[in-house]
Amino acid sequence: MNFISLEFVFFYPAVLFLYWIFPGKYRWILLLTVSCIFYFSESSWAGILLLITTAVTYFAARNIQNDCRKRQWLTISLLFCLGLLIGFKYSVPPVGISFYTFQTLSYVLDVYRNQESAENNFGRYLLFVSFFPQLVAGPVERSGNLLPQLKKIQIFRKEDIEEGFWLIVRGFFKKIVVADQLAPYADRIFGAPTEVNGIAAVLGTIFFAIQIYCDFSGYTDIARGSARMLGIRLMENFQHPYRAGNIQEFWHRWHISLTKWFTDYVYIPLGGSKKGVLRQCINIGIVFGLSGFWHGASWNYVVWGLLHGSFLMGYILYRKYIPIKKTGVFRKAVSWVFTMLLVCTAWIFFRSPDTGSALAMISRIISEPFTGGITAVRDSFQIMGGKEVLKISLVLLSFGLTEHIPDDIREKIKKPLHLVVSVIVIICMMTAIEFLWLADMAEGTGNTFIYFRF
Repeated sequence: MNFISLEFVFFYPAVLFLYWIFPGKYRWILLLTVSCIFYFSESSWAGILLLITTAVTYFAARNIQNDCRKRQWLTISLLFCLGLLIGFKYSVPPVGISFYTFQTLSYVLDVYRNQESAENNFGRYLLFVSFFPQLVAGPVERSGNLLPQLKKIQIFRKEDIEEGFWLIVRGFFKKIVVADQLAPYADRIFGAPTEVNGIAAVLGTIFFAIQIYCDFSGYTDIARGSARMLGIRLMENFQHPYRAGNIQEFWHRWHISLTKWFTDYVYIPLGGSKKGVLRQCINIGIVFGLSGFWHGASWNYVVWGLLHGSFLMGYILYRKYIPIKKTGVFRKAVSWVFTMLLVCTAWIFFRSPDTGSALAMISRIISEPFTGGITAVRDSFQIMGGKEVLKISLVLLSFGLTEHIPDDIREKIKKPLHLVVSVIVIICMMTAIEFLWLADMAEGTGNTFIYFRF
């Protein structure tokens, strides 16, 4: 069930109402039921795969904790989950398989390392795997954070309702007002990379960079907000990644749950940074190669991952052999521009249908940066007059607004004036969401989240 759908608009308030009037000890059963409805409504066979994965990892963890052939059960769970992921993801991937597979694997590995205890109740473990707000596109939660919250009888708190609602509004705003409005322009450029000039290619890349950030972080905001209104706190997945001053900082801010997963279960077991710089660079290359492959079997995703791995290796070597003594405003500005240049270059490979199209687009940017001038840019985007230019300008302005919207609005409305301003901002945001959502539905344009296909 897509968050941006009328089904969810009616589904979630009903769930929220029932959740808070249900007796506390039965709420987990309600959440398990609605989570299954949420996922099975997409596809019954995908739901069966989720149940099988849950069962295998549940019994594996139980046997591991009971010291019953620990290594064998760990191997079975790893081979099963990764085999299922590879087998289905690169043919007809069920929605969310990449996320819940990693979530179940981290659970089994944590039990194997004696960092967490195996859950005895199969139903509660199934709820941990299938919890509907974050099932489809994360964040990739750890059992140590989410399971205890699902087992605990939550107490109704006004601040949870307020903060959760605020996160949901912010997520809808990012998705509908920013990401979905920039998507057609990015699609036009990446759909015909050999027919645009360099300026249009650069603008299309920037539009996609903003689109994917607002699309993915918008989903995360809705997921976190939906869970928060139920008294459950999911981990933060984005921390303004486009403010990063270097590529290492970017990966501390982007898709945080996946970055931490690869760090804890791949990078550190390989030796991390404790076995010399050369080994550290090799480990980084392995991690980012796997990250690219996780996104899809196409070579353009692998190239995207390896590019980021190379960027990070270069940064680590640079910091090791050319230490920075002073960081003035100018140096910070140059570092930020360079970081965004690297990130956007990699995005070209991520968004392009194949590596050939990505290279063609980069070639246009380098060899024909100004061919055709502004007229060619307008033709590339199919912009018809000032209305379209005004629309794009307002969307970009809205993106700037989202970057200054806080997570915790309660901290910002302690003064009466701040409260009034916040109410006006929320009303304006909800009006824009409603207007553009209705317009998109009338035109029949799609609004599926980008990461649904990963």
